[in-house]
Order: sequence, then structure tokens, then C-alpha cells
Amino acid sequence: MPSRAVRRRGLDCALATAVALAACLAWVQPAGATSVDLADPPTAAATRSGTGCLVPELRGLRARVARTELEWANCSLGAVRTRHAAAWKRGYVLSQSIPADTVLRAGHRVGITIGR
Repeated sequence: MPSRAVRRRGLDCALATAVALAACLAWVQPAGATSVDLADPPTAAATRSGTGCLVPELRGLRARVARTELEWANCSLGAVRTRHAAAWKRGYVLSQSIPADTVLRAGHRVGITIGR
């Protein structure tokens, strides 16, 4: 089972939203009306099929959790840099090299900056 952070940011949330929306539309939609096409967005479809890497939001996560999220999203961890930060930000991801929700080829490296 994916971690809480993965469920919050990952495809489980998108899939749950799509299922809830489909159930809501089926309940509201009058009988005999044409159905709405709820096809997966291309980003989610590319990641689920294993052909792409959907970059997750890593800022605010610990380094180990960020690595796990990248592996779950079919990406890999690139360069890990450090930067001086406030005491409460030490050990957390301050920035990432590629913005979240970007679709890349599978295994693409995403660099992160950790507070020290």
C-alpha cells in the first residue's frame, strides 16, 4: 500500500476522484442521456502503463520519502544538493529540478535540494 504522502499526491487520489465523479454523474444523469467520457488524462495513463514518469511534488518531504515517491512515480533520484536553511527546514526538500506534474520518459532523473 502506498504511503500517505503518495496517496495524497499520487494517482490514487486522481483515480478516486475520477471514480467518485463517475458515480456522481451516473446518479445525477437522467435515464437515456448519453454518457460522459471520463477517459484518464494522458499524464495518468502514461504513468500507469509504465511508459512515463509523472513527477510528484517533493518539496516539504524528507529525502528518503522523496526517493520513495520518485520510485513509485517511475522516476529516479538525480543530484542531491544541500543549501543552508532555517532549523525547521533542515533535512527537508527545499526545491526540485523539474516541476511537479511534468511527464517525462520512464526512469528520468529528478534532482533535489535538501536544507542543511
